[in-house]
Amino acid sequence: MIPAALKLSVGARAVRALTVLRRRTGAFPGRDQSTAFLGPEPTGEAARHFHVRDKRKLTSRLREFFVFSPALGRTVGVRVLLPGRPSESAPVLWLLHGSGDDFRSWTDFGDAEALTADSPHLVVMPDASAASYSRHAVHGTRDTGRGTRVDSDDEVLDWPAFHLEELSAFIADTFSVRPDRIDSAIAGLSMGGYGAMKYAALHPDRFAAAAAFSSPLDPASAVPLFDIIALRQGGAARSLFGDPKHDRAEWDANSPVALAANLRHTDLWFSAGSGTPDPDTEDAVDLLETEVAAHGARFHTALERLGIPHVWCPRPTGVHNWALWRRELAEWLAHIDASPDAVDDPYADGASFDHVTGEPAFSVHGWTVSLSRRRAQLTQFRDVSGQGFTLTGSGTFRVQTADVFHPGEKYRVTVSSPLTDTSYTLCADADGRLEITGRMAGAMHDPIIPGRRTRHFREFGADAVTRVAIAAHVSDGTSTAQMGGAMQENTTTAEAPTSPVVREQNSAPAGSPLENLKF
Repeated sequence: MIPAALKLSVGARAVRALTVLRRRTGAFPGRDQSTAFLGPEPTGEAARHFHVRDKRKLTSRLREFFVFSPALGRTVGVRVLLPGRPSESAPVLWLLHGSGDDFRSWTDFGDAEALTADSPHLVVMPDASAASYSRHAVHGTRDTGRGTRVDSDDEVLDWPAFHLEELSAFIADTFSVRPDRIDSAIAGLSMGGYGAMKYAALHPDRFAAAAAFSSPLDPASAVPLFDIIALRQGGAARSLFGDPKHDRAEWDANSPVALAANLRHTDLWFSAGSGTPDPDTEDAVDLLETEVAAHGARFHTALERLGIPHVWCPRPTGVHNWALWRRELAEWLAHIDASPDAVDDPYADGASFDHVTGEPAFSVHGWTVSLSRRRAQLTQFRDVSGQGFTLTGSGTFRVQTADVFHPGEKYRVTVSSPLTDTSYTLCADADGRLEITGRMAGAMHDPIIPGRRTRHFREFGADAVTRVAIAAHVSDGTSTAQMGGAMQENTTTAEAPTSPVVREQNSAPAGSPLENLKF
C-alpha cells in the first residue's frame, strides 16, 4: 500500500510542475485578477503613498476597495463587511483567504455576509495573492494598464507590511473601530489560517483571538506546498524561506508551531477535517485535508507541552472545500461570541514576558528590538521587564524599552554576553524609555567550501545568551535593588561607561551570570 504522505508528495510535485507551466503563460492564481479598468499603476510620488483608487457599495453591508500599496508596489483589493449589529465603535475581525482564492472568496463562496449578520464585528477581507502571508522576493512583472504584464526588475512583495501596517491604518482611519487588542480577532482557511496564526504569534499584542481552518501550521513538514505558493506568486521554488535543511531558522521563524510560545494569552481555535468525505456527498478522499489535520495535531501537541489553553477540533469527516469552512466559520463565530476568556494585553503595565521571533527588527508589548546579525536565527527575548531582559543569538542589538521608567531619571545598565561585560548609565527620555545597545555572541563566517566539517557554522552562537540588567542609579556609584517600572532613586551626575571585559567566545568566567542560566 502506498503511504498517504508519499501520495501527497507526488501530487504536490505534479501540481508544482503544472504551476510552472501556467506561470510561463501568465495564468495562475494570484495573477488572474485584472485591475486594467483602473489604468496604469501609479508611479513617482503617487507610488510612495497608500491610497484608494476605487471603491464600491455592493450591498447594504458590503464595501469593496481597490487600494495602491507601496509595500507591494501594486493595486490590490479588499472587501469590508459593516457590523451586523451596529454600535458606536466596532471590534475588528480579519478573515484571510487561501491559495487560489482572493479577497472576494469569503463573501462569494463562504457565506461570510450571512454568517456575520448578527455579529458586532467589522469584517476585513484583504487580498493576499497566492497567500504566502510573508515577505517574498520574486521575479518582477509590471502591469501595463492594458490587461498585459511585462518583465521588470525583481520586486519584493511585503504582505505583512500591507496587511498589518498600511491596511490596518486605513481601516482605523476610515471606520469607527476599537483599537484595543481585546477587540481584534483574526481567522483564515487553509493558507489563510496559516497566515492568521503566524500573524497572531508574531504580534501577540495585537490579536486577542485567532482561528485556523484546515491549515498547514508546520511549514517545514509541507515544503512542496510552500513551493507551490512561491511559484504561484511568481517566485522560484524555495524562494519563500530558503532550503529547509540549510535555512531551517528561516522556516522556524515563519512557523506557528515554532512560535507557539507567543500565543499564551490568545484565544486559540483550530480545526481540520479527516479527508474522508461527508456521507451525503460524492467527494473523493482528500489527502491534502488529511495532511493539514496532521499539522493541527502537531500544533495541538506543541501547545499542550507549553501548557497553553486552546480548542482543537479534529473532525471525523470533511474535505478541503467550502462546505467544511462555512461550518467551521459559523462554529468559531459562536465560540468567540460566547467566550469570556479573551483578555487585553496582559503586559501593557510592564509585567515580565517572553517572546520568540526570527525577525531582525520587531516591536512587542511596547518594546522595540533591532538586531544586526550575519544570518537568520530564532531569537528568544525573555524575562523582559523593567529589571532587564535576556536575548539569545549572535550579533549586536539595540533595544528601546517600554515607557516603564521615570522620565529624566538615570539607570545603571549592565550587559553580560559571551564576548563582553559592559556597564554604563542611561537617562530615561521624556516618555520614560531607555535605549540600550550591546554585543551578543560572535558568529562564524560562512565557509568558502561548505561541507560536513563546517555545517555547524550556521548555528554557531545561535543559543548563546546575553543578559541585560537595569537598576536605578545612585550618586555614590552603587545601585539600588533592581526594580520594575517605578525606580525611585535619582542622581545629577552622569557616568561614562566602564571599560568592557572582553572574553573568548567559548569561555565564561567562574561566577558569571551566564554560568547557571538555563532555558
